[in-house]
Amino acid sequence: MSRHPLLLLALLSSPALVVWEMSHGFDPAAMRAAEPMAHRKGGYVGSDVCLSCHPSQHASWERTFHRTMNQIASPETVLGHFDGERVEFFGDWARPHRDGERFVIEIPTGDGGRRVAEVALCVGSRRYQQYFEEVDLPAGSRLERLPLVWHIEADRWMHMNGVFLEPDNEDWDVHRSNWNRNCVFCHTTGPMPGMREGVQTAFETGVAELGISCEACHGPGGEHARDYRNPLIRYAAHMDIGDGGGGADLVHPPRLDAQRESAVCGQCHGQRLPANLADLITWLDTGPSFRPGERLENHVTPVTRETPSVRASSPDLFSQRFWGDGTPRLTAHEYQGLKASPCFEGGQFSCGKCHTMHGGDPHGMIEEEMRGDQACLQCHGEIGADIPAHTFHKKESAGSRCLECHMPRIVYGVLEIHRSHQVEIPDAARDAEAGRPHACTLCHLDRSLDWAAQELDRLWGDGRGDYPSPSERLDGAPLSMPDGVASLLSGDAVQRAVYAAASGNPNGAAWNQGFLRVHLLVALGDAYPAIRWLAKRSLLALEGRMASGIGESLAAWEHDADPIERVAQLRKLIGMLVQKAPASLRPAADRAAAFLIGEDLSPMMQEISALLDLQSERVISIGE
Repeated sequence: MSRHPLLLLALLSSPALVVWEMSHGFDPAAMRAAEPMAHRKGGYVGSDVCLSCHPSQHASWERTFHRTMNQIASPETVLGHFDGERVEFFGDWARPHRDGERFVIEIPTGDGGRRVAEVALCVGSRRYQQYFEEVDLPAGSRLERLPLVWHIEADRWMHMNGVFLEPDNEDWDVHRSNWNRNCVFCHTTGPMPGMREGVQTAFETGVAELGISCEACHGPGGEHARDYRNPLIRYAAHMDIGDGGGGADLVHPPRLDAQRESAVCGQCHGQRLPANLADLITWLDTGPSFRPGERLENHVTPVTRETPSVRASSPDLFSQRFWGDGTPRLTAHEYQGLKASPCFEGGQFSCGKCHTMHGGDPHGMIEEEMRGDQACLQCHGEIGADIPAHTFHKKESAGSRCLECHMPRIVYGVLEIHRSHQVEIPDAARDAEAGRPHACTLCHLDRSLDWAAQELDRLWGDGRGDYPSPSERLDGAPLSMPDGVASLLSGDAVQRAVYAAASGNPNGAAWNQGFLRVHLLVALGDAYPAIRWLAKRSLLALEGRMASGIGESLAAWEHDADPIERVAQLRKLIGMLVQKAPASLRPAADRAAAFLIGEDLSPMMQEISALLDLQSERVISIGE
């Protein structure tokens, strides 16, 4: 087994090795004994045990946002400003502040009173951070979400009602959800919700780890850690001499086939139900049965547009999470998009082709080169030899970027629009029928779906311009109107959000974007605070490139008309800004009417109102 057996024998019997064994603490029962909710059932041992033998992998994992997904509230983990300043929302207020070592929020009770809630758990550490309090009950306890969320990138407090894609709601507690039967399934490792029925549903929840740690991807490590306490097995593994007699190795996702590798990610990045709904009660007690290395569909059924609702009060609970053709339009459905991709059907495409868990930028777990064409060219190298010949766009333009055409940003996640993970070819006819944004018109915001269909036929000649409905989109807006205008004004909530964000895209086609200001100003009066937020962001981005004087008024919003809450004041501001906008608009005279702008450069408010009416009676709630 070794070229130096006497040296090996000396090492195995040396006091130094015994000290090394003791210092690395391979006693799972004693490890992390003070961690709240920690269990060591089902073979889980926790990431500290992994650290002993895998320090570099542990270090690369430790810098990720997976690690800090759930954390006990402390000065090191709380990111929000608990400084005593009031946060106002629809005529009431909350006050996050410190009470000694405790983080607390004074909140209204709904009956005119007030109470102080202590933050027990923080959820999230990248874009925003939510806060949960522990509620003691006779049969146990549960963690319930508090109404304020800290937006990390915007460096400000928001109300939960303003960050999900839903209409204005003055009810402070409408998003007071239960962590133990919701968040725990994806945001922890080895979840055991421990539901206990009583007068009020309570939980005795245990998790192998509060964050998403090593064992979430590699499987429970108890047997592996026990076997590798044997120095002979460790030495054999290090020297790559068989398995050294250790039969309990862990799962290494990159070594799995594409389906099972992607299932490791899909257990969380693909909303799902138990394969047998009768197992739902078991889930709420002992947790999901899937373990890395297995086939996910043997344990769960990923939800689709056709999945029957599990709530009688919400018959479209799942169907509204997808575009009309079944393409996901919310985050946490990336696995569904991946599986529907033609590339995946070939058996080589998987999450790991672009993402990496132990390298790259923690914002997305992706290497920089995989944010560009290399993500696709690693498999489609022949296209890279002459990209313009494939795209019919200049090589350096956005129209020659693979992801812009084949993974467009059409997916809503909290106050952000993300890329679709359903890799596909742009199809104007399909998108018109499905009522979904089209890749070409997300860049060419001044162009219609009719135009996109004709260009697809002219350039690629594949017949994707035959509309099932030649005059109208799914929502009733004319196909001849610029899709950016029609969707922003008349689309459903996700259409409006997507185009509100796209309107500020600096990589759009080179044309005068002035006409978008009027329609973004109209979007500032939207019934959905998230859409108002995205419209404001795009307006500010436009102003940064095309100064017109509107930006000075926009800068005053944070106090005078916050798009997340003060919609009444905001609509007054819109009226003033629309009057200022015409002087900055310079669309070509023969196209002004298509943009709903008159010859005198004033907005055609009657026509704009008619489009708004198309979406006003079908306001939908599609929380992320």
